[in-house]
Amino acid sequence: MAEGKVALVESDERIVDLLRGPFEAAGFQVEVAPTGGEGMALCQQSFPQVVLIDVDLSDTDGFSLCRELRATTRTRHVHIILLGRGPDRESRIKGLETGADDFIAIPFDPDEVTLRVRNALRRAAADNLTDPVTGLPGRRLIQDRLRDLVGGEEGWALLGLTVRHLAPFQEIHGFLAAQEVLRSTARVLIEGGDRWGGPDDFIGASGGGRFVVITAAERADPLAEGLAARFREEVQSHHTFREREQGYMLVREGEEERRVPLMWLEVRRVLASEGPFYDIRSLTEALG
Repeated sequence: MAEGKVALVESDERIVDLLRGPFEAAGFQVEVAPTGGEGMALCQQSFPQVVLIDVDLSDTDGFSLCRELRATTRTRHVHIILLGRGPDRESRIKGLETGADDFIAIPFDPDEVTLRVRNALRRAAADNLTDPVTGLPGRRLIQDRLRDLVGGEEGWALLGLTVRHLAPFQEIHGFLAAQEVLRSTARVLIEGGDRWGGPDDFIGASGGGRFVVITAAERADPLAEGLAARFREEVQSHHTFREREQGYMLVREGEEERRVPLMWLEVRRVLASEGPFYDIRSLTEALG
């Protein structure tokens, strides 16, 4: 199983080749984008926990991409490492000022870079910044966004989504199969957000098959309906042919078997107009 998802935004194929091997040997899932534009799209779609950006890209500079990542709701939490040529103090300071977490000079030791990435992934996991299975923002970042909502934001909709019957599915098919369902659900939310939501929508995973989406109130209904429908289509591939034909799963309980419905996505919602909400607790209670 991958230790974490890493994006490398790099135009120089030599540097890509230099880092890809050690990263994959360390268990990282590596995705590469050769330009800043492709790198931004990759980060919005794939939710890497760490992104490495070359300061000198073919279409833009890494500082601009760093600022854009920090200014975008979906990507502002990602750990950013800038790669720059030579021990340039001004570039290091500029990189940190634009929101980078680290700056590594080129040439570098690939093993050292790998260790820095691993440490960043471990810190993110320890602080609940990202969900370790899906790579989506985790519990701590969800709490931060909920505080923003009760702090006075207007016109929002909070969707609470739960994969129902995930536990019996895991009992039947195993832990790894259940994790793949969670990753598949994350993809449904990301792709659905692009189709029915907005670019600044927040998507998070709080664990146990529970997810959160924050969008504009006017997009809540089509987004909720679209996500539920898309999940119904996608989840079919995780159930066996027999389960799909029967329309249920069979869970063994001693000498007997119990019928359990196939997995489905429950979607609940709360609108800002249903408030006021004075704290996170009142908001989550309204969500049900």
